[in-house]
Amino acid sequence: MTEGAGANTEFPASLKGRIENVAEQSHHPQQPAEKGVGLFHSVAGVLAIWMLAAPLLVRADARAPSTRSTTAAMKSVAEWQVLSPEACVPLSVEDRAQLPRRWKPYAEAVRRCELAAPGAQSQIALISVFAEEYYRGRPANAPWEDFPKPLLVDRDFRCVGGLRELFPHDQPRALTLRVGLWRKGIPQEIRGQVHDPAVGGGYVLPVLRWSEVDHRYREASGAVSSDSSCSHF
Repeated sequence: MTEGAGANTEFPASLKGRIENVAEQSHHPQQPAEKGVGLFHSVAGVLAIWMLAAPLLVRADARAPSTRSTTAAMKSVAEWQVLSPEACVPLSVEDRAQLPRRWKPYAEAVRRCELAAPGAQSQIALISVFAEEYYRGRPANAPWEDFPKPLLVDRDFRCVGGLRELFPHDQPRALTLRVGLWRKGIPQEIRGQVHDPAVGGGYVLPVLRWSEVDHRYREASGAVSSDSSCSHF
């Protein structure tokens, strides 16, 4: 059965054999009466079997598109994306006005990164100080700041969680984020991998999972995400 086709109109092999036998018998010399009766019964038998088998073949093939559509939908929902720092943008005037006081000194270097499902409008965004932007143009020996940890906010800029590490860089560490398991445009899980040359290559952050009950992210252990980043709001 060819994938993607409609109802299968090709005769099964078992029926083809019977038809070939009928054709072969028609070439052998027989008595007219016997030949007519034998041919009639053979053709009638083939047609009867085909009438019984055809609906089954149609129903079996009709189920295939539905199965393929379901599989494609599940794949889309589960699709994982790696958050690219290049996709992050400076804060708007409105967003800057809503930053907690502790963030104000770094506002110029703060970026907004949309966590958008494939083909959908973003419902959640990551707010993070881009350390490289902050130190751009500053002396090489400038002290390292105690930057606030990244926030996760909804479309109303309400804090719904936070991260333990700066994104994308917290020298000498770098953070890679993967988001997926989409539902209603919200990534149900956020996974972080820290690359740190100082500790054997890095480590994995606790998985953040969306809680539909209180509309915020919690670590897989059940703890509220990060170190109470939202308490500064």
